[in-house]
Amino acid sequence: MTDQPFELRATSVEEWANALETSRLQPGPTFGYQMVDGAWTCALHLAVSSDLTSDAQRLLAAELQQAISNTVNRVLYLTPVSVRSREATR
Repeated sequence: MTDQPFELRATSVEEWANALETSRLQPGPTFGYQMVDGAWTCALHLAVSSDLTSDAQRLLAAELQQAISNTVNRVLYLTPVSVRSREATR
């Protein structure tokens, strides 16, 4: 973890694919947060190590989804009406 400021920038699909291949991660679930007006506020794509057991992958994804949901609520002062999770196709 670093306290250094950073600039957010979009990552292309190609950069994402290269990063996964280089780090030996595999696509995991996607979490999307939708508000009552139908607008999507954010979506996150998770990548996990294939060295983790299936149980560890599921538990990690569930814990991260809960933490992200709490953060969306705390930062945006909004409670999503829909949190959609979609497993990656491999």
